[in-house]
Amino acid sequence: MPCLIGITGTIGSGKSAVGKILTSLGVPVIDTDRIVHELLSLPNPVRTAVVERFGSEIIRQDAGAAIDREKLGKLVFRDHFAKRELEAIVHPAVLEECKRRIDQYLTEPVVALLVPLLFEAGIESEYDQIWTVVASEETLHQRLRLRDNLNDCELASRLAAQLPQEEKASRADHIIDNSGSLDATRQQVEILLAKITTKK
Repeated sequence: MPCLIGITGTIGSGKSAVGKILTSLGVPVIDTDRIVHELLSLPNPVRTAVVERFGSEIIRQDAGAAIDREKLGKLVFRDHFAKRELEAIVHPAVLEECKRRIDQYLTEPVVALLVPLLFEAGIESEYDQIWTVVASEETLHQRLRLRDNLNDCELASRLAAQLPQEEKASRADHIIDNSGSLDATRQQVEILLAKITTKK
């Protein structure tokens, strides 16, 4: 069995950047955000259940009729109960799909999974190691404004919907500081990965 690394962190911390670094180092990376996107885009029981719960207005009007994640996000980020209902629909299906994909890499020494809500979902036991990606508050805010075009109110709402990064860091096996350059982040990833592969 491979060593399963759960990579988490606050929105905007740089989980995807760490995932790309691991991919470049030959590590299979499973992105749970991408799985959620597929579940909300393609016809399947999860997509049907989400539309039944949140209404047809969340369906995009373009070809394919995928769920508009931006509209859905605005609904759940301001309503804690709605957020919990969405997670109850989506999380079990994501876990099942993760397990299916992990089974494709059983001969690999390491498999990494990008899991933004790892601690919030209470699935720490699914992983052999948990890495939390952190960044300075200034860096987080700057990235979110540029990437997602969020105003201050929306930004605060998104961050409040997740555990503070200090708590995520305190519960992790290892911390990757992604406040600086990509090269600095890569060095941290290489060191942690070398420790795992050396043990194996």
